Amino acid sequence: MISDKLATLRRRAGKSQQEVAAAIGVSRQTVSNWELGQGSPALDKAAELARLYGVTIDDLVSDEVDVVSTGRDRRARDLHVLRAFIGKTALVACAGAGGVLEDAEVLDISDGWIRVACTVKRSRLGSPKIERERVVRLIDIRDIEGIATGTEA
Repeated sequence: MISDKLATLRRRAGKSQQEVAAAIGVSRQTVSNWELGQGSPALDKAAELARLYGVTIDDLVSDEVDVVSTGRDRRARDLHVLRAFIGKTALVACAGAGGVLEDAEVLDISDGWIRVACTVKRSRLGSPKIERERVVRLIDIRDIEGIATGTEA
């Protein structure tokens, strides 16, 4: 949901609701309402939020994109090493709830994020079945604890 993403992205950026509100020209209460799921930003405000957080509008609004960030302050990663994994399938270990992603296809790496496509297990409301679903995860670069590809025979 966009509300969860907005709260996660704000915490990752180390900003208060008031700071975000001032940056995009809305009230603190408006930002709070968005984060509580009591409304969503208009397209122009969503674009400003995406720029502020260094993500795309698609990342904000798509239910198929999960944002993973512990919000912990860690040292920056050496991106040129990580960029070698773009286009490859890898095992990605993340801090916190990100866990270990097996067979994650590394789609892109930017200054603050690694974008991977992976299969997750999700339950559907009202159904006892657990389904496997292909999703895109936008993972905070600072939360990557390890990444490796399989060896070729």
